[in-house]
Amino acid sequence: MKTTILILSALLTMSQPAMANLHVWDQKQFQAYSDKTEVKFTLINKYNKKADYYLRIDNKSFPNKLSLGPNQDIELNINVKTPAGQKTKKKICTRMVTDSPNSYEVCTNIKFERY
Repeated sequence: MKTTILILSALLTMSQPAMANLHVWDQKQFQAYSDKTEVKFTLINKYNKKADYYLRIDNKSFPNKLSLGPNQDIELNINVKTPAGQKTKKKICTRMVTDSPNSYEVCTNIKFERY
């Protein structure tokens, strides 16, 4: 019984940081009418310590660091290229870096339809 509780506690402790990086979107599908479309989402640090976040769109990483305290959030505005007459998919990711040897990345797929 003690072994089961110890293993369960260890699993809960190890899995907790994975929930530390949260995206909140109003919508994930957009209709676009110009070459660039602005999208907004909220990034929330659910980790119990300060963490640094880095943004990535598809394969392009951005070096600017966003530092958030515990339960702090920030609204991010991103401009995405939307070619005429095409449906486009983008993967928006934020990578959380702490003093831990691991980093955690959360990604959201969004879709655009350009008219």
